[in-house]
Amino acid sequence: MRKPPVTSLIEVKVEASVNPSEDPDKIIDAMNSIVRCSPEFRYGSRVIGKTTGAGALEKIYEQVRSRSAMGVLRRMLLDNRAGTSTWFLLNKQAATAGIAVVIEDEGESPLGPIRVTLACEELDTLTDWLVPDQ
Repeated sequence: MRKPPVTSLIEVKVEASVNPSEDPDKIIDAMNSIVRCSPEFRYGSRVIGKTTGAGALEKIYEQVRSRSAMGVLRRMLLDNRAGTSTWFLLNKQAATAGIAVVIEDEGESPLGPIRVTLACEELDTLTDWLVPDQ
């Protein structure tokens, strides 16, 4: 993974709901396997983790290239942008196996998605680094 040409702080927030049939620790492990953070905040049935820096996005950076999912992720990042932040969804079941599968709709992940929110003053540059326009 090459370093992004971003000089401002990159904030990453990862969150997922935990269904009654799911083990919260497995959801935390799944989130951590895709985005390097330590999701420890539990609010009822939600698990939330925060971290900073591009290193947390290493697995997503590598896997979207190997799965030809760059177009989907880029569209999600651009469509969901609001000021200096944007977000995208990952399939929770795939994440439990350490695989980053970008989904466009919450319904594509039967047990609910993992939502990844990125905030950065240089969001255009960060987006172009993570998923270059082809």
